Amino acid sequence: MFRQFLFFICLFLALYVNGFSQEALNGTLLRADKLFINRNYEEAVEVYLKYLEKFPRDYYAERQTALCYNKLNKPDDAIDHWPIVVESSDATEKDYLEYGKSLLANNRIPEAKKIFMVLSRSTDKSLAAWGKAYLNPAALYIDSASVKITEVKGLNTELPEFCPIVFKDRLYYITDMARSPRMFYTLTDEQTQRIGGALRKDTLNLFPSILNEKLHLLPVSGPFCFSPDGATLYFTRAMSSKEMKVKSETVFYKFQIYTLTMSTINNLEPEIKKFRYNLPEYDFMHPSISKDGKRLFFVSDMKGSSGGKDIFMCEWTSNGWGPPRNVGSEVNSAGNEVYPQICEDNTLYFSSDHIPGLGGLDIFYAPPSSSKEKLFEAAENAGANLNSRFDDFGIFLLQGDNKGYFSSNRKNNTDDDVYYFYRKR
Repeated sequence: MFRQFLFFICLFLALYVNGFSQEALNGTLLRADKLFINRNYEEAVEVYLKYLEKFPRDYYAERQTALCYNKLNKPDDAIDHWPIVVESSDATEKDYLEYGKSLLANNRIPEAKKIFMVLSRSTDKSLAAWGKAYLNPAALYIDSASVKITEVKGLNTELPEFCPIVFKDRLYYITDMARSPRMFYTLTDEQTQRIGGALRKDTLNLFPSILNEKLHLLPVSGPFCFSPDGATLYFTRAMSSKEMKVKSETVFYKFQIYTLTMSTINNLEPEIKKFRYNLPEYDFMHPSISKDGKRLFFVSDMKGSSGGKDIFMCEWTSNGWGPPRNVGSEVNSAGNEVYPQICEDNTLYFSSDHIPGLGGLDIFYAPPSSSKEKLFEAAENAGANLNSRFDDFGIFLLQGDNKGYFSSNRKNNTDDDVYYFYRKR
């Protein structure tokens, strides 16, 4: 009788402990998902990994872990998880696409091609486009011999330097003291980025210089541009819901565009105004103005986006900037189209993480359209050597549009640096 009683006690304890353990693990996964939803990827990946210690090769947890590493720009870590994801019977075509991108980022080109070949038969046009692009991968290298890339001298450091622009023969760029992961949304309004400046001895030799102390101390959160006459600076800034005067149970953060009247920069309170179309529920960032000052391009996920971040345009009117217009499906995709730059012949340059490319962010260009029905012709990959298997972005073209500067982390996949390019014609 006692033995039977003891047996039931042990069974009860085993079931209780197992149930408690299962509940704890479910709680672990739930906590990781909450962190992921809130875009706290660094914390989320640690919790997913803890879950995988108990349930190795779990499709969902492996996939979420890989996605976290993708978001954190850590392809070396992501590649440890994507193969397990695609081996699962639950794997989707989008999983295969992410696996293919991860293979590209790790320079495993032959394996990536096999994945893209399979995707070429997808009924999803955006997925099939990757496969079709790799049916003839040599197309991305056609003009590579005519493009010369050189890292500039005197400017790059162990900190990130990116998004260079040249104004009145002076080069300006962004530097990030916190080495923040490249994300197209913000989790804080902490200001860690600054505008740097350099004088140009020639196209390749630069001398870092404090061109304007107040300008270098301006709190920015990404790309900026000057109006053609230099009277106004347009810049990206991270703002909290509290700063935007939005009532919310939880504080949230968004990128917003602001303008600075340069003539007031040395005032105790410089004249800084918010962009008239800013909305606190969306991101507005990466401003770029045409050479004639008549068109303003920027990036947003506002209503009317195709998915992710899209490029929009406003035209100058007698009443200021007109309403934003999505530049169209010839440029924008279901992914992120970012860092726009409009050049002298009205060709739009930008970077995308979704249109088929060499890996990471690639630089694309869209020629102006002669049709009134659309702004641009279909975007084309700028090709190698301008693009690499890592992130290439923030391009700025000099007069003539066959040379300029851009930023890339191609050296070691962690440090953004400024490069000079020249295209022979």
